[in-house]
Amino acid sequence: MIDSYIYIIDDLIFFCTGLLLLYLFVMAVASHFKHITYPKAQKTYRCAILVPEGSLLPEIYKEESYEFITYSDLHQAINSLDQEHYDLVLFLSHTASALSPQFLDKIYNAYDAGIQAIQLHTVIENRKGFRNRFRAIREEIKNSLCRAGNTQFGLSSHLLGTNMAIDLKWLQKNMKSSKTNIERKLFRQNIYIDYLPDVIVYCQSAPVCPYRKRIRKTTSYLLPSIFEGNWSFCNRIVQQLTPSPLKLCIIVSVWASLITVYNWTLSFGWWIALFGLLITYSLAIPDYLVEDKKKKKHSIWRKKHLNNELKKTPA
Repeated sequence: MIDSYIYIIDDLIFFCTGLLLLYLFVMAVASHFKHITYPKAQKTYRCAILVPEGSLLPEIYKEESYEFITYSDLHQAINSLDQEHYDLVLFLSHTASALSPQFLDKIYNAYDAGIQAIQLHTVIENRKGFRNRFRAIREEIKNSLCRAGNTQFGLSSHLLGTNMAIDLKWLQKNMKSSKTNIERKLFRQNIYIDYLPDVIVYCQSAPVCPYRKRIRKTTSYLLPSIFEGNWSFCNRIVQQLTPSPLKLCIIVSVWASLITVYNWTLSFGWWIALFGLLITYSLAIPDYLVEDKKKKKHSIWRKKHLNNELKKTPA
């Protein structure tokens, strides 16, 4: 009797894990497809770039045509903007240190095409040490699975909470305080959020989301969003409930180990699933992070090789 329950539970968990693995794999593969290129904007737009006090960007780009506005209170800064003067608001992280070329032009092209909310590509520059490198990989996996992958299927990208551009009129109407969950409001109103992978904000460290994401409250919108046909919100809720890559790999590893001890013939599928997860997350990691690792290994090899050659050479 106990064996039957264990087999049923194992089959059920394996089925759910298999569906999740297939879903993640499809998103990881889709993230490698080329993003749509928007035509050049037909109008001239103005963008207010909001940066926290102490940001170095206004000084770095003082000779550029960027309109930086420093703030201590985000909500107050947004409400003080004149809709006659600005069309867009751009939030940048306090850790932002550089911007990619043609930064605003590409944002204006998307805005001119009717995109009201845009998530930009955050790249962490400081990747020295295991912890910083792990955070950089984690953020890029999120970019691939929850942003680039989503938009390839016409689903909205997730918002990071910073390094994003939003229509000013919509923002002033919907943002009630600095802690307002902008992402949830956009999803509930079924407003499409695009992700621009080639519009890059370089940050010294991983940005912190400015507002609290309450999973329980977000989950309560699952059934209403299904009845409304708001598939972007449904997808967002599913991805928010999905464990992080590290946690999911640990869960599958532990369960596979337990099943191996209990009945090793049942464990083959679980070890294959774990291997599939590792392949999926590997696909979600961009090339530049892999190349960094290769360069580091190559430089270490060259250093050791040079030391050996010096030892062989008589003084």
